[in-house]
Amino acid sequence: MTDMKAERLQLRIDDESKRQLEEAAAAAHLTVTSFVLQAAKQRADDVLADRALLRLSEPAATAFADALEAPAAVNAALLEALRRPVKVEWID
Repeated sequence: MTDMKAERLQLRIDDESKRQLEEAAAAAHLTVTSFVLQAAKQRADDVLADRALLRLSEPAATAFADALEAPAAVNAALLEALRRPVKVEWID
């Protein structure tokens, strides 16, 4: 099923920036639109993640802080998951 897009974003850039984006998009096997959208969304996620606020009750905050300070426990399931090969997919 085709994802119908209703919104449009326009921007003006200099020739060198356009050439660089075209070259990078081609290297990533993406259209310039897909390349720019992926990069912009990733940056937006990064910026918004820095602004995330987590509200916890005092007991929950204490438990959270204790968990962060405790040494990590590696169990068999985690070890197995870490040993599995990573699957990489192109995003378009």
